Amino acid sequence: MRKQIPNIPFQMLLRGANAVGYTNYPDNVVYKFCELSVQCGMDIFRVFDSLNYLPNLIVGMEAAGKAGGVVEAAISYTGDLSDPSRTKYNLKYYLNLADELVKAGTHIICIKDMAGLLKPAAARILISALRDKYPDLPIHIHTHDTAGAGVASMLACAESGADVVDVAVDSMSGMTSQPSMGAMVATLQGSKLDTGLDLKNVK
Repeated sequence: MRKQIPNIPFQMLLRGANAVGYTNYPDNVVYKFCELSVQCGMDIFRVFDSLNYLPNLIVGMEAAGKAGGVVEAAISYTGDLSDPSRTKYNLKYYLNLADELVKAGTHIICIKDMAGLLKPAAARILISALRDKYPDLPIHIHTHDTAGAGVASMLACAESGADVVDVAVDSMSGMTSQPSMGAMVATLQGSKLDTGLDLKNVK
């Protein structure tokens, strides 16, 4: 793929100390995996831990960074930070975690909304706070359209300062996939966030 597509960055998901599996591997295995991945053309490593367990995240971040990859540390989103009665996963929790990932040297911060829980109101609160705290750090948002609110949430993220939001081609979008690319492109047409993409070419 790299030979055929030389000029577009490739991104992969790295489960921290679990690499691309569902069990912990010795650190040297994770480091070697990242080294070989970069040699084969991988560019960006989205590093996450489903429980936001910092030691696991840092193993993956250090392995990807040492290999020469771009480190995109991901915060797994859960709860509803727009609801003040839910105090465990509140704004302070996410900002503190972002602080630790920035200290650990991430190049990009990612919000990984794997269950499609990020509502537009919560997205505005979270992304605005991250953008205010880290004005120069790229912010990347990933969601699944499980609840059907993905386009609205990604639009809120974009308007609040996110640099990148993940979408899927229309025929493969929605439900447990990502929000519709066509819907996002059409929604942003004529706005200051216009993608510049020709809707006829978005399929």
